[in-house]
Amino acid sequence: MYDTMMKPETRNLIIEKIIRGEWEMFQSVEEIEGKASCKEEWQTFHIMRYSYYNAWSDQMIKSYLRDLDDAFREHRNLVMEKYAYMMESTDPEYYRSKLEPHLPKGDEETKAMIGEIAEYLVGCDREFALQYPGLGRKSRPISAEQDSGYETSAETYIKGELRTYSKFTLKHFLDYVRACRGDGVNFSFLVKDKMVRMYGFDSLEDAERKM
Repeated sequence: MYDTMMKPETRNLIIEKIIRGEWEMFQSVEEIEGKASCKEEWQTFHIMRYSYYNAWSDQMIKSYLRDLDDAFREHRNLVMEKYAYMMESTDPEYYRSKLEPHLPKGDEETKAMIGEIAEYLVGCDREFALQYPGLGRKSRPISAEQDSGYETSAETYIKGELRTYSKFTLKHFLDYVRACRGDGVNFSFLVKDKMVRMYGFDSLEDAERKM
C-alpha cells in the first residue's frame, strides 16, 4: 500500500490537528433550524474522522493539513463547502441557484482525479457491505441514485469532500488509490477496522456479530 516514514506520534499529531480544524469548521456550519445535535457529538466526530485519516499516507495527511491552513487564512469553510457540493445531487435546483455561484470551480484535471478516486472508494464500500452486511446496513446508502432530501449516499458524500481538496492533495490521493489497487487493498476495510476498534470491538468480525 504505502510506506510511512513518520514516527507514529508525528502522524498522530498531524491527524489530530486536522480533526480539530475540521471540528472548528463543522461548528461554524449554519443550520436552517438552529444548531444540529450532531455538532455536540465530539467523540463520534473524532472516531469517524480519525479512522479515515489514519488510513492515509504521510504525504496525504501533510498535504491536507496545508489545505486546512490555507482555508483558514482565506476564511473558507471546507466543511460548509463539502455540504454545499453534496446538494448538487440531493437538491439540484437549490444548488444551482443559491450555492454553485459561490463555490470554487474545478478544472478538467481535477474532475478526472476526483472521478477515479471516487470510483475506487465507492467500489470499496460495495465490497465491504457484501462481506459485512450488518455493518453495511448501519452506514450510508452507497449509490448516488439513493440520494434524497433526507439521506445522502456515500458516493455523494465522497465526491463532495474530494471537491474541497487541493489539486496537490488529490494527486497524492490518486497515487495512493493506484497503489492500493495494485496491492489489492480495500480502503473501506482499513477505515472500518480502525473505527470499530476505537468503539471497543476486537475486530470487524466481532463488531459484525455484536451490532
